[in-house]
Amino acid sequence: MDGRGLSARLKPELHKYAKELADRYGCVPTLGAVLVGDNPASQQYVRNKRRFAEELGFTTELAVMSAGDATTENIAEKVVRFNSDPRVTGMLLQLPMPAAVDTFRLFDTIAPHKDLDAVGAASISGFYRGAWGRFIPCTPRGVLTLLDYYKVPVDGVRAVVIGRSDIAGKPMAIILGGRMRNATVTWCHRHTRDLAAVCREADLLVSCAGADPRDRPFLITADMIKPGACVVDVGFRRIGPGRFAGDVDFENVKGVAGWLTPNPGGIGPMTVLALMQNLIDAARYGVGLERAHYSV
Repeated sequence: MDGRGLSARLKPELHKYAKELADRYGCVPTLGAVLVGDNPASQQYVRNKRRFAEELGFTTELAVMSAGDATTENIAEKVVRFNSDPRVTGMLLQLPMPAAVDTFRLFDTIAPHKDLDAVGAASISGFYRGAWGRFIPCTPRGVLTLLDYYKVPVDGVRAVVIGRSDIAGKPMAIILGGRMRNATVTWCHRHTRDLAAVCREADLLVSCAGADPRDRPFLITADMIKPGACVVDVGFRRIGPGRFAGDVDFENVKGVAGWLTPNPGGIGPMTVLALMQNLIDAARYGVGLERAHYSV
């Protein structure tokens, strides 16, 4: 399942909505982002987001600070500044944050109409209740678009989601099991016993761990996959200078799975695409329009 290819296919539709906002409403969407620390995967994602925004003619406002200087209070100040800046259409906190930071407090500080990752309490209620709400979190939105494009059956299937981050695993499990997709979901994490046995039951496996499995090169190996299953690799980690990998052993799993995302090149581009879709929606809401609709 080629995320880069699908992102390129949908980009002209984003250009169309961006042109409408500029020509009819004089609106140029602006992304505000807060990046703390020097996590390589986070830095890579931010570079990709800025690049895509610039390709669409959007602007970005990036607030950067070192992990040592970061506190809940001074990060919250940057969030409030973005909230009050009328030029900033939508914003996000690039995760992970340092352990000492109260991430949930920061989530709830984001203005709901600018909460592109749908992490604040006011935003969560939409997909928790099985509805779209203002925004679908970017990574789950990207996954859903890819599943729809490749016509992967989801209704009624057995799905396994690994990971419980607030922007990937947690909303992914809720959305897949909710009324928008109607899968039967098993939600796994580091405390799950016999993960391999659970994965073998999955018609749809979405792995969002992004952590070094330590005892082997990949968290998800071919012997853990049900033949013909759809395997979506959301995890992203650095494995060497300038080298990144996911959770799934792509080369061996591709001989077992029916559908499989590469990593890099699968969900990463779709997450960035979804962020731009959410940014366009935020701008549209601001001028009194409904959210945009796409061919996929």
